[in-house]
Amino acid sequence: MFGLMRAKKCGMSAAEKDFRRLNYCGTCKTIGAVYGQKSRFLLNHDTVFLAEILTALSGANASDWGKSYQSYNCLSLPKTEMPVSLQFAAAANLFLTEAKLADHAADEKKRRYEFARKSFSGEFERAENWLQTWHFPVEKVKTILQTQTAREENVGGASAAEILENLAAPTAETTAIFFEKGAKLVGKSEFSNTMSELGAAFGKLVYVLDAFEDYAKDFSGNQFNAIRAAFQLTENQISAAAKRQTIAILRALENEIGDAIRRLPIVENQKTLFIARLADNLERKTKTNLPIAPAKKVCVAKSRKTFAEKWRDAREKAGNLTRGLSWQMPIAFAFVFALALVAPAQTKDAKSARECFDLSFNLMFLGAIFGAVLTFPRKIWMENPEDLLTKEGRKKKLARAATDGANDGGAAD
Repeated sequence: MFGLMRAKKCGMSAAEKDFRRLNYCGTCKTIGAVYGQKSRFLLNHDTVFLAEILTALSGANASDWGKSYQSYNCLSLPKTEMPVSLQFAAAANLFLTEAKLADHAADEKKRRYEFARKSFSGEFERAENWLQTWHFPVEKVKTILQTQTAREENVGGASAAEILENLAAPTAETTAIFFEKGAKLVGKSEFSNTMSELGAAFGKLVYVLDAFEDYAKDFSGNQFNAIRAAFQLTENQISAAAKRQTIAILRALENEIGDAIRRLPIVENQKTLFIARLADNLERKTKTNLPIAPAKKVCVAKSRKTFAEKWRDAREKAGNLTRGLSWQMPIAFAFVFALALVAPAQTKDAKSARECFDLSFNLMFLGAIFGAVLTFPRKIWMENPEDLLTKEGRKKKLARAATDGANDGGAAD
C-alpha cells in the first residue's frame, strides 16, 4: 500500500484540508513519537487513508487533538494522548512496510532490502508489540503473508481473473484484517464487516495495480509478475486484451470500495472525497479514463501570478497575520513576508504568525523553499542568453526568475 490514496488539496474546503493535514501529519508525528524519527521516512499515503477513515468512522473531531498535532512544526511530536486511529495506522504502516521489504527481498534477492529490514528491525518489532496490545492477530497475518511465495510458485486458477484472485489473496486478507480490527478499536464493531469488505477490495486492488504498474520492470528483471502469470504473456508489454481485462478488474474493485465507503456512517462530503480521490489516482496510474462517480469539485489549473502580484499578496498576508503584535510586529512582518513570498502555497492556510514560524520547521515547506532556491538561477541562465548582454535584459530575467521560483514552491501533499 504505497500511494494509491495520495490526496490533492485543490477543490477542498478549508475544513477538508485541515482534516487531511491532521491525519497525514498526525500519522507521521505518531510514527516519530512511538518509533523514532528515522521511521517517519517509511510513511505512505495508503496507511494515512486508514487513519483518515478510522478517524471519520469514530466521529472524532481532529481539531480537538493535542497542540503538537495542530502545530505545523514537524519537530513538535506528541508525548501523551495519541488518538487510537493514528496509533493503529502508525503500527500498520511499519508492519506492512516490513512485509513489503520481505517480499522484495524474496523476489529480487537484493541486499538493500535485507539491509533496510535490519536497519529498522527494532522499530518493526516495536510495531508488532503495539499491535499485540490490541490483540491484533500478528502471527495469523504473518502466516497468511508467508503463503505468497507458494502461490507464485504454483499458480492456480481456471482463468486469468481466478489466478489474480488467488495471487492477491494474502494482501487482500491482510488488509481486510487491518480495516476490520481498526473499526473495533475506534468503537464501531457493528461496521467491522463492512470495513473488512472495504479492506479486502482495497488490498486486492493495490496488489493488481502494483503488478500492472511494474510489468515492464518485472519483465526486464525476470521477476515474478501476477499479470504476466495470469495471462501467460511473453512480451515486454501487456497485450491489449490483457490490459482491457485488468482494467475491468480494477473498475470492479473500485466500485466495491465505493459501495463499502457509502455504507459507512461518515459524513457525505468525506465519502465523496475518498471515492473521488481513489478514482482520480486510479485513472492517473492506469492512464485511462475510468468511469467514475462525479467528483465533488473539479481542480482547474490556475494562471501564474506575476512577481508584483506575489509581492502584493505576501505583503497583505504578513500584514493580516502580524496585526496587533505591538513591538514584535516589524520582525514578525519581515519573517512572514519572506515565507509568503518564496512559498505562497505553503503559507496560504496559515492563520497566525506562529503557524508561519512552525512552518519553517516543516519538512515539506523546507522542500518547497529548497526547490524555489534551486529554480531561481536556472530560470536566469536558461532563457534567452542574449538578454544578459543588456542591463535591461538582466533586470527582466531577474524578475522572471523570481516569479517562476516562487511558483515552483508547490503545495504539500
